[in-house]
Amino acid sequence: MTPRPILIGTRGSALALAQASLVASAVANEGRPHRIVVIETEGDRRAPDTTWGEGAFVAAIERALLEGRVDVAVHSAKDVPTDEDERLRIGAYLARADPRDALVARAGSPVAGLADLPPGSIVGTDSPRRTAFVRALRPDVVVRPLHGNVDTRLRRLDEGEVDVLVLAVAGLVRLGRSDRISAILDPSDVPPAPGQGAIAVQIRADDAPLIAFTATIDDRPTRVAVETERAFLRATGGGCRSPIGALARTTDGATIRLLAGRGDEVGRSAIEAIDLPLGEVGSAVVELAGRLAVALRGEAFAAHSMPTVLVTRPVRGGDSLVGALVRAGLGSIVLPAIATRPVEADASLDAAVAALPDHEWVVVTSAMGVRALEAPARRVGIDLRAIRWAAVGPATARALTIAGADRSWQPSHADAETLARELPLQPRARIAHVRGRLAGDQLASLLRARGAAVDEVVVYDTIEAPESSIPLVAAALGRRPAAVVLASPSAARGLLALTATATEAGDGRAGVLAIPAVCIGERTATTARQLGYAVAATADVPDPDVVASLVAGIALAGATS
Repeated sequence: MTPRPILIGTRGSALALAQASLVASAVANEGRPHRIVVIETEGDRRAPDTTWGEGAFVAAIERALLEGRVDVAVHSAKDVPTDEDERLRIGAYLARADPRDALVARAGSPVAGLADLPPGSIVGTDSPRRTAFVRALRPDVVVRPLHGNVDTRLRRLDEGEVDVLVLAVAGLVRLGRSDRISAILDPSDVPPAPGQGAIAVQIRADDAPLIAFTATIDDRPTRVAVETERAFLRATGGGCRSPIGALARTTDGATIRLLAGRGDEVGRSAIEAIDLPLGEVGSAVVELAGRLAVALRGEAFAAHSMPTVLVTRPVRGGDSLVGALVRAGLGSIVLPAIATRPVEADASLDAAVAALPDHEWVVVTSAMGVRALEAPARRVGIDLRAIRWAAVGPATARALTIAGADRSWQPSHADAETLARELPLQPRARIAHVRGRLAGDQLASLLRARGAAVDEVVVYDTIEAPESSIPLVAAALGRRPAAVVLASPSAARGLLALTATATEAGDGRAGVLAIPAVCIGERTATTARQLGYAVAATADVPDPDVVASLVAGIALAGATS
């Protein structure tokens, strides 16, 4: 019997189709039939001069994959957000094309590199990364945002809108436009985007047959390099729209060389290359990210080891805080003190979810809340596109897009207080708040103070001291963290419960209670004091940079005392 075709999901742009064709060829070479399915994404629907957010080209294809409309999804690896949905995985990376950036000038131009540009030349790019590194090299040129697909940008170049473009070599080659390359930029000057030049083949994490099949088309050297680059990007807390560059290459099978850099909006950059044993990538990229962050601020990096901070959020929820800590010159140890799981289905949950479209706004304050809502929403048959969503921040908004919501409103800062203050409300508006069972009532109270009627819909439970964290405890405490961040009362309780398993660390409960604690919110601080923690500071808002600033003042002071 002939196996059914593998459905390959992709965007409809010329470059995306070229990449999907490469995946189709790899599938065909393994003897499997296939069919390419074109999916319109948020990035495709936006006007050419619109700045694209992280995941703009990915979320709709991921949704099609999760819904079973396609079997695999094809992405440019550089576009895949670091907070990938846990229901998905990268099944394969095709062998990587040239990852570097190219300078493209008009036909007949004598320009053969950045050094040849006359002062005042206009450089077109839509990339914050390219903008930062070009400005660092040539502060005397003008960088102008220029959006659109490759053909659109080439046309605008030839019409004289800009003097040169900076584009990916791989994209030009795949489109048959390598003749337009005037110069290839040295990665030591302009480090490429993490994953640039690589094609990621994404599959469902529970699809055992496709996990086995995609392993046959996976290029191991590309996987090692791209995952190292993405680990560095994750360590910085950045995303695909951040001024972060990284290029990794395996050398002898046991070592990988990583060239990494970061820039800023005022034309400064910091770039460094290091050799890493493959088994030590995790800790090394965090330290490298910290060194570059400190170097970018123009400060001397301390001679002592980078102080480390114990972060008690789940790995996915802690990425933005980890990045903020790195920017403050700190390392991090992630030890999830809590885990989450959807509540069990029952009639009351279904009734509450079925009533969501009757509300003026449905407010969601975590990506976990969105994911836990998907199953009951399908069960009762509501259309997520018919609801006015308010998301606390970009990660939650992206989860809504993946789930099938067309769009969502977001506050200017990703915290409950700002959301409650800025949410547009009609008098006596009816609001639904989708949340976890142990979540605080601050948001609902603030909305009620504005005159809203708030219905709270509990869709997930919080588990303190999850078993999956027990093997991590001894190593985490053994690194003697300079501070601990407690994001919630449940995290404070969960961490203490975990220390009961930490006999190998030698410190246990007393050791954890002696670590200076920075709490997010007074409710967390009150619980922490009652449990005996040494509360050193309390952040009024959960803004990662605010929290990191408080932690830095404590951890760095302790490291130099």
